[in-house]
Parts: sequence; C-alpha cells; structure tokens
Amino acid sequence: ETIQKISVCLLVTAAVFQDLRKGIISNVLILFGFLGGAVFQLIRLGGSGLILFFGSAVFPVLLFSILYYFRMIGAGDIKLLAALGGFLGISDLFRCLVCALIFGGILSLFLMIYRKNLIRRFQYLAGYVSSYIQGKEWQPYRRKGEKDGEFPLSVPIALSVWFFAAGWL
Repeated sequence: ETIQKISVCLLVTAAVFQDLRKGIISNVLILFGFLGGAVFQLIRLGGSGLILFFGSAVFPVLLFSILYYFRMIGAGDIKLLAALGGFLGISDLFRCLVCALIFGGILSLFLMIYRKNLIRRFQYLAGYVSSYIQGKEWQPYRRKGEKDGEFPLSVPIALSVWFFAAGWL
C-alpha cells in the first residue's frame, strides 16, 4: 500500500510539473505509469491483478470520453487518470475523481475571479450549450489559441491523489 501511494504521488507530481511547464503530459510518463500500475497489481494479486489493472485503466477512458469528444478535457488528462486507475483500482480512483472534480471546481472559480472572466466564461458555456441544443453543427468547446478558458486538470487530480495518499479520502 505504501509503494502504491508513493508511486501515484510521484506520477501525479511529475504530471503537474510537465502540464504547468509545457502544457502537456508526456506519453513517456504515462507509459511508466501504466507499466508501474501493471507490475504493482501483478505482484499484489497475481494474474487477477492484471484484470483489475486493465478494467481500472479503461474506466476513466469510458467515463470521460464524451468530455474529450467535446474537447472539454485533454487526452493527457484522460491517460493520466487511466494510469492512476491501473494503480488504484476503480473504487479508490472514483473517490479521487470526485475529490478532483470538487478541487477543480473551486480552483476554476478562483481562476475565473482572478482573470476577471467569470461572467464571460458562463456566457460562453451557455452559448455553447444553446448552440448545440438548437442543432447547429458540432464545434469543439475550446477554440484554438484561446487561453482564458484553459485550466490544467492535472492540478486538482494531483491534489486529490495527495489527499488519498495522506489517508484523508
């Protein structure tokens, strides 16, 4: 359990540094996360650990694929969640996801207040939803080059994993 917690903390910490510095989470880091999770589950549970690993890694992909389709979440974030799922299992990952969504909402609110674009972002969301409901052509939620709506999801994910590792979830 200690190895699991240290491993996921190292993984999300590295992901946050990459995301904040470059705006992406490298596939090499994700690959190490997948390999580490698979080995961890294999050692912990034997052959059935690999089944747990694959099921838990696929869970966030299925859960967040719709958000990726609408370009509301990046592929790196989903891959990070999949690697974490392989380490944690579905139930612990789900607890971390709920916590990450709460942290993400709070941090997003503070960011919009800091950027002074709270009303503009809510108007943008309302316009996007209205446009989609009215049957107009699908458009990605985030426009290329638009930075005022960007938010590194790796930060609230990391906060939730750190809380999990500390035993606070």
